[in-house]
Amino acid sequence: MRKQGKRVPGLKWVIAAFVLAGCRGAGEEVPSSPEARLSLKEGQVLGPACAGEQNACPEGLQCASFNLGSGPELRCVQSPQICDLFQCSSGQCLVMESYPLQIRCSGS
Repeated sequence: MRKQGKRVPGLKWVIAAFVLAGCRGAGEEVPSSPEARLSLKEGQVLGPACAGEQNACPEGLQCASFNLGSGPELRCVQSPQICDLFQCSSGQCLVMESYPLQIRCSGS
């Protein structure tokens, strides 16, 4: 945008700031979307906490990341029967091959 043949410095940034501020709203929280929730099956027990480092778990267990609703956790779990420990409110239990393993529900 020009004013009397000269460029107005920073005007684009001011306009962008107003547009972005208007999109956010006044202190509104973003509505949570319905997603499949992961939970521990009744009677199942998790292994010890792990730090996400290689060989952090006892033999026969692998470090896995998951969220049971109270925030992300890193725990040692028995592999390959990992999904036998968990259930999903909808969808299926998925194990993402990474390190640490990531346990999620399909659709979340």
